[in-house]
Amino acid sequence: MNKRKSTLYTLLVLLLAVAMVAAGCSSKGGSGGSSEPSSQPSQSSGAAASPGASDGGQPAGTPKKGGEITIAYGIDVSNFDPIKGSNGADHSLLWPVYDTLVKFTPDLQPVPGLAESWEFENDVTLVLHLRKGVTFHDGTPFNAEAVKFNIERTNAEGSLVSELKSVESVEVVDEHTVKLHLSQPNSSIIAALTDRGGMMVSPAAVQQYGDDFPQHPTGAGPYKVAKHVNGQEIVYERYENYWNPDAVYLDRITISIIGEENSRINALKSGKVQFVPGIQPQNIKTLQAEKDIEVIEGTSMLYRRIYINTEMEPFTNKAVRQAINHAINRDQLVQALNLGYGEPAHQPFPTGYWAHDPEVRIEYNPDKARQLLQDAGVQDVKFQLLRSPDPYDVRLADMIKAHLQEVGITVEVEAMEPNAAVGAFFNKQSTALLGNWTGRVDPQLTISSLYSKNSFYNIGKAETANSERLIAEAAGTYDQNKRKELYGQIMKEVLVDEALAMPLFFPPVVGAYHKSVKGVEHNLLGKPLFAQLWLDQ
Repeated sequence: MNKRKSTLYTLLVLLLAVAMVAAGCSSKGGSGGSSEPSSQPSQSSGAAASPGASDGGQPAGTPKKGGEITIAYGIDVSNFDPIKGSNGADHSLLWPVYDTLVKFTPDLQPVPGLAESWEFENDVTLVLHLRKGVTFHDGTPFNAEAVKFNIERTNAEGSLVSELKSVESVEVVDEHTVKLHLSQPNSSIIAALTDRGGMMVSPAAVQQYGDDFPQHPTGAGPYKVAKHVNGQEIVYERYENYWNPDAVYLDRITISIIGEENSRINALKSGKVQFVPGIQPQNIKTLQAEKDIEVIEGTSMLYRRIYINTEMEPFTNKAVRQAINHAINRDQLVQALNLGYGEPAHQPFPTGYWAHDPEVRIEYNPDKARQLLQDAGVQDVKFQLLRSPDPYDVRLADMIKAHLQEVGITVEVEAMEPNAAVGAFFNKQSTALLGNWTGRVDPQLTISSLYSKNSFYNIGKAETANSERLIAEAAGTYDQNKRKELYGQIMKEVLVDEALAMPLFFPPVVGAYHKSVKGVEHNLLGKPLFAQLWLDQ
């Protein structure tokens, strides 16, 4: 690869991503309730850190071995098979079990994971050099054949993961070297290996358990699943033969599934749990007043949005979609719901992020919304909106309902448990879902996941006249300035011109934990990292 391309590859990494809930969907209850080398291996050398190590949280100190903690989490894993899950909140529950081929720092720089290094042989051939001496929890070896098995499985029928579709074939060079042959240049391929497609499962376990593999999750991560009571509890126990034992401290981590935020907070105050990710801004001051509790706050790429099915009425009508976008007062949502924390969302990238385009804005203009409906001859517009029973989502849905009522649009709000709501929407049993997009390590992953015609999250298979061509062009472009320009064009067409999606706002990412818990760190993905926690007892 020439020097120019080497530089361009380096530009591919920058901050992005987000936290808490619904991986491109789901309503609130999540977190609290997914790079690129130069012509030589993209060497972020040294021991690979867990995804995200921090720009926030308490001073590092000297980690201590042993002990166990309980974490209150707002939602259970949707599926313990990485390629079968549909909720962005899953990542924090999957990472302890499944190491990824590539990991990332708090600012989303790629670093070695199960792949020690990598290089592009040419624009469409990625070479991965694998870590030696790694075993899965069942004792079977992690090697090049395992990588081939996993990537082919990720791209097979039945998988919900689409980020690796550009991998045309996987070539086993030797036991610890694989080549990924791409169908076309892919600017996000390294970042994709930090996400679900890069989570390595045991081929032997998949072959042994078949469809029951999610009940027997077997990876190469620092923790094994010792117990899983659906909807109630997940217990992780440290994997004794983990390849990097010095990076794992706790003997046991218990996830207590508590759907209601006040119940999670009360459990923290009473000492029943020691860490609560996903706190709403209204509870910050109360928690800061507790002498034994620390609060960590940061921003991320997670944003609230309304998912719509453009194949179902009334969203088949462009004027209706545009009217809804113009009728929602995003600034008011930020002030009323988040006490001014966060920012309105007009696109999937917040201000300050390199892929953000300041010219992509959705105007708040209820008069324009009424005029659009009138000009289109549309009357008595109504639709069903699914939401979680969380009080925060209750308030958000009620505000949206009131905004739309002002322009003559009726919203029928229905409460549903988060995973059930996601299932109902993506099974086309409802027209709209109030949820989140939890972000990805590279903007191409977000753009293609949300707006590509054949993406799982684009349930109505909606597209503009140019969106598919522009998405494909951005995927094959390694110049960051050109990529930004292309993303701006895509977002303008999809969000402003055609209103095929409805962004709302970027909330703050807040967590609370007992002072004895160390290793709590913020990352731009906004998703908590449990495997790096330790206790100062």
